[in-house]
Amino acid sequence: MQFTFKFQSLNKLLPICLAIVTLLLIVYLGQQRSIAQMRSNVTVDFGSPATDTISMSGILHGIDTTKPPDSSIKPLQAKLWRAGRLDIYDRVIASGAEFQLVVSDLWGYGSNPKGWPYQNYPAWEAFVRQLAQQNKGKKIIWDVWNEPDLRNPFWNGSREQFFETYKRAYRILREELGPSAMIGGPSITTYNKEYLTAFLDYCKANKLEVNFLSWHELNDTMILFVDDHVIDAKRNFQQSASYRELKLQKIYVNEIVGNLAQYEPGEILGYLYNLEYAKADGACRACWDTTGGKKVSNCFNNTLSGMVTPNTFEPRAAWWAYKTYADGVNSRVLSRSDNDRVVALASKSNPEGNAQVLLGYFDRNYSSATTVTLNLRNLPQLGIQSGQKIRLKLEKIPNNQERALQKLVTVKEESVSVVRNDLNYVIPNFNVHEGYLLTVSK
Repeated sequence: MQFTFKFQSLNKLLPICLAIVTLLLIVYLGQQRSIAQMRSNVTVDFGSPATDTISMSGILHGIDTTKPPDSSIKPLQAKLWRAGRLDIYDRVIASGAEFQLVVSDLWGYGSNPKGWPYQNYPAWEAFVRQLAQQNKGKKIIWDVWNEPDLRNPFWNGSREQFFETYKRAYRILREELGPSAMIGGPSITTYNKEYLTAFLDYCKANKLEVNFLSWHELNDTMILFVDDHVIDAKRNFQQSASYRELKLQKIYVNEIVGNLAQYEPGEILGYLYNLEYAKADGACRACWDTTGGKKVSNCFNNTLSGMVTPNTFEPRAAWWAYKTYADGVNSRVLSRSDNDRVVALASKSNPEGNAQVLLGYFDRNYSSATTVTLNLRNLPQLGIQSGQKIRLKLEKIPNNQERALQKLVTVKEESVSVVRNDLNYVIPNFNVHEGYLLTVSK
């Protein structure tokens, strides 16, 4: 029997097969390029201490007189606490933080029966005077009004009416409390240079001091620019001879971390790193509603602005981001990353006496993981010599949102020998929104 093979069908399929193979090669090679691009290199120099480091650990609202317990508060080592109530003053001061009082919170905004200040200036002045008289001798930073550029719910008048409101409050506070009282603002919703210039020009024209300048950074897509804003404000306002008579002493970014990032360790560390780098004088974590169907404000449920769980006060990932950040502030060393969205906060000594590197990866528009290569330099500055074995412990701060996190997730522990004075360490599959803590011990 004779067999005859016909290749007509195969000939028709051949171009299709070639096209599929070509497409797969393009996709494969494209993936290879993408993978190659998603590598981040971080250098830490334990021989180069950072100078004049200021902690950005701070909180807006978040507590009452007893809750959450001190054991939840103390590890965060908050340096600035912004609140609209006075019954927590003693607790805040005992924690080691400065107390910033939002006067407008006590006035009540539009819900005050007397209306907005510009509708009844005598009532506003009497209120401020009584408040000052009742709190003489307390170490209060006086923040006159919250977000006067946000029409609802915090302001219903014009910009000029807010300036007048500040002027009347400032003069009474200065009269009652003397020249050392810290009075400032305007605590607007974003870094609006035109608004800040108009405010400072008004104060200059009316011979008012602005002892601190403040605004909020709550746009989670703009984390890369918060340091630029602080540097710009220092150069154009604080250090400017034109505004010297305002006695502008401090730059406070007194609300940070937006709604989208409130539980995300990577973004939180991005805010803290950039503000610390720019040498702001203080920052406070903002508070937002909880997620899910039944929303509750994290401002007033005693959760440290959402960092611990309600009622049970268990730590969340956000709490661990702040805690590990605070652990390293006092011994900060210089670090450098070739990826702007991967930040490293390195320290020679945490409370246990060990060196640590705290890393965060943030990006609202990109979801791919990155591989981070850490180059740890000048290890002899930690008392580690060439040939010596050291212990490395890598822990993850996962992006687990509102769920409790009793402890950091241990990824790897190992003992390695140091060759020369440096060491390379690789962290693969570093996901966006997460944080990692590498601890170095002898």
